[in-house]
Amino acid sequence: MKEKKKKKKYKGITPPCGIDCNGCPRFGREKNGCDGADKGCKHCKTIYQCNEKKGIDYCYQCSKFPCSKFKKFAKTWEKYGQDLIVNQRELKRKAEGESE
Repeated sequence: MKEKKKKKKYKGITPPCGIDCNGCPRFGREKNGCDGADKGCKHCKTIYQCNEKKGIDYCYQCSKFPCSKFKKFAKTWEKYGQDLIVNQRELKRKAEGESE
């Protein structure tokens, strides 16, 4: 009988898109998996490279947030129980709370 491995908990950086890596189906998988935002985001052409071009860390910092590109990307994550627009607003709230 194959023993089921316990999924590790991600405690790294929050990715620019606001995805909670712990709720990502690819995080921690052996085959075609991801080790989390610490290593995986630089390959993201959708969100990471857009933020790099604009010189921002998170989408909520963009004057066009939530743009059509972000909304389309966020829609694909709803099936995993992730509301990326809410996640971005939470990131903003936390950032503003820390800077006071």
